[in-house]
Amino acid sequence: MNAPLAYLVAGVLLLAVAAYSTAGGVDFGAGIWDLLAGHRDGQARRARELIDHAMAPVWEVNNVWLVLSIVVCWTAFPPLFESVFVSLYPLFALALVGLVLRGAFFAFRHIADDPRQHRIADMVFGVSSVLTPFFFAATLGAIASGRVGTYVPEPVWQVSFSPMSMAFGLVSVAATALSGAVFLVGDARRQESPELVEYFRTRALLAAGILVVAGTAALITIWFERPQLLVAMFTTPALAFVLAVMALTPAAAFLLWRRIFRWYRILTVAAIGSLVVAWGFAQSPYLLPGLLTIEQAASPESTLILVTVVAACVVLIICPSIALLVYLDQRSVLESPEG
Repeated sequence: MNAPLAYLVAGVLLLAVAAYSTAGGVDFGAGIWDLLAGHRDGQARRARELIDHAMAPVWEVNNVWLVLSIVVCWTAFPPLFESVFVSLYPLFALALVGLVLRGAFFAFRHIADDPRQHRIADMVFGVSSVLTPFFFAATLGAIASGRVGTYVPEPVWQVSFSPMSMAFGLVSVAATALSGAVFLVGDARRQESPELVEYFRTRALLAAGILVVAGTAALITIWFERPQLLVAMFTTPALAFVLAVMALTPAAAFLLWRRIFRWYRILTVAAIGSLVVAWGFAQSPYLLPGLLTIEQAASPESTLILVTVVAACVVLIICPSIALLVYLDQRSVLESPEG
């Protein structure tokens, strides 16, 4: 077994999960604010129009990172894939149902002529935007709890819906709400809509405060449920990323509070990505705490080499394409002639 290669592929898997958490989180966060916008005034309508405008060009592409994560997991670490999906299938089922409903009703609401049907489509789209990141992150919390794949038989529902899985889910919802609001501030500025800039700036500050509270509650939950993970977060390389979250989140909020519209989006992305990376480093060298290490779960060396080559090709092809898409979108080049 080539241990360095196994760790390299594990790093690819962690980065793919972090990429989906940050890029996909922006879209989930936009859906959360769509749900909370209401239907009673013109500002809610304008907010939804901005959300639709911001999401339409780029939101689907973020699922690339979800697909990459799944493929790398089942190909490079089959025992991990088997244990996680057998133990946590309720969480994955709910997350995937939410993902499908979210995409379907985002499309349905654009063709719904009846106001009641339009409100139902808005509701399903918004609720699924909350549930999907919650249950995806809950799987990470369940893994971190150390209950997945243990030899002590526990009911599937007890493993899936543990205090740590719920805590991770709440942190994810707060983080996605923050990233969605932050990027909508940027889109509102690009559309030269000062009212919407203030609308989403206020919500970004609120989400940042909720994230701090949720993150603190999650640390307390980890302390009670699995104290060795908390120790690892502050005594291993994970510490750098924990400190990054603690520093970058208030830094982004401070810039928004002072209306300094520079660097706030980059700081937010870095903070949320650091959340995922901190979790990964704190668990290393284990994929399933106390049971399964990276080397034990890894496929044969030939498979790992193939996975590395394929992942590198994906990154070399997809990353420039996504970067170009975002670049064009941010400069309004993708606007329709009528828009």
